[in-house]
Amino acid sequence: MRRVCCGGFIALALAVLITGCWDRVEIEERGFVVGAGIDLAKEEEAERGQFLLTFQFVVPGGLQAKEGGSQSGSKNTAFFNLSASANTMFTAARDMSYLTSRSPYLQHMRLILISEELAASGELSTALDLFLRDHEMRRSTKIMVTEGETRALLETNPKNEKLPVMYFESTSLNPTKSSRIYPPTSIGDVQGYMLTKSSFALPKIRKVKDEVSVSGAALFDGDQKLRGLLNDDETSGLNILRGTAQDGVLELHVNDHFLAYEIKGLRRSIQADVSDPEQIRFILRLEMEGNVGESQERIDLLAPDELAEIEEATAEQLTRLTTRTIRKVQQEYGVDVIGLGDDLKRRHPAVWEKIKDDWEQGERYYTRCDIRVEVRTKVRIVGSTVETTD
Repeated sequence: MRRVCCGGFIALALAVLITGCWDRVEIEERGFVVGAGIDLAKEEEAERGQFLLTFQFVVPGGLQAKEGGSQSGSKNTAFFNLSASANTMFTAARDMSYLTSRSPYLQHMRLILISEELAASGELSTALDLFLRDHEMRRSTKIMVTEGETRALLETNPKNEKLPVMYFESTSLNPTKSSRIYPPTSIGDVQGYMLTKSSFALPKIRKVKDEVSVSGAALFDGDQKLRGLLNDDETSGLNILRGTAQDGVLELHVNDHFLAYEIKGLRRSIQADVSDPEQIRFILRLEMEGNVGESQERIDLLAPDELAEIEEATAEQLTRLTTRTIRKVQQEYGVDVIGLGDDLKRRHPAVWEKIKDDWEQGERYYTRCDIRVEVRTKVRIVGSTVETTD
C-alpha cells in the first residue's frame, strides 16, 4: 500500500512539473502592436460599427535591415497597419485576428492617437475603456489628439525612424526644447482625471506633408469632452502658467528689433485669497531666468540699463502671453487646466470641500475667479559676444 501511495505521489509530481502554461503563446505567434489610432467610422465602415480602430504592428525583420539599405522614398517594411470597425474596441481588436497570422499583443504599445472628431463627440472614455481594462496594457502608454484621421497619420513614413509611432513619441518628448509642446500625458494620468472628473489637456499632433508637427493642446472638461484647442503661443502660455516650461524660446521686440530669449528656468508660486469662496482671488507669481539667444539690434549687453530693458520687454511679453491664455481657458472654455483647484485642495482643504462640486460645474466658481499674473525675469547669460552690430 505504501509503495502504491509513493508511486502515485511521484506520478502526480511529474505531471505537474512537465505540464506547460496552459495559456502560453509563443513569441513567434505574437503580433507586437506599438501604437493605436481611434477614429469615428464613416461611410461603408460605419455599417460595421461606430469606431474605426487601427493598430500599428512591428515587422521584426524590417527593424533589422541595414541603414541605407533601401533607396530614399521606398516603402518602410518595419511596420504595417491594420484597421477594423466595430461598436466596441474589443470587437475591432478581435476582428484584426482574422486579418493577420499573428494575434495582436498590446504589452509593448507606446502611443494611442485619438482623432479630434472623436474627442469632440464625447466618446473618449468609451474609446479608451478596452485599453484601461486589458491586462497587457501599460499605464505609461501616451495619448495624443490628432488633427484629421489617425489612420492617415499612422501611414507617415519618417526619414529618421523605422516606426512612425516611435517618431511621434520621440518628437513629443521635446518640451525641454520648446515650450509650445504640451508635456506627454499617459493613459494612467487620463484615468485619474476621469475618476476625479477633472479637466485636463492632451498634446496635439498633425501631419505636415511627409512630416508631423507636435504643438498645441486639446482641452477636455470633467466629462471627458473636447472643449477647445490651444494654438502654439497659447500652449506656451499654459506651460508657463503650470510651471512646466523650464526650457523654450520667447520672441520679443526691443526697439522694433527681434530678440530671442531662451528660457533656462522657471519658478511658479500661487497665492489665493479665499475670504470669499465664491470669488477667490489668485496671484500667480512667475520668476523666469534665461539667456539672450539672438539679438537683431546693436546692444551693449554689459550695460545694466540695456539688460534691464531686455528683462522688462521679456516680462511684458510674458504677461501678454499668459493673460491671453488665462482668458482662453477660463472665460472661453471654462476648464481649470492651470491647476488652481489642485492648489486649493492642497493649501485650503476646508474651503475646497465646500466648493469642489461647484468649481467647474454647477455654480462654476472657477469662471468667477480673479486671476492675476506677476512676472519677474532675469537675463543670466548673454552669449559669447557682448555687442552686436547692425
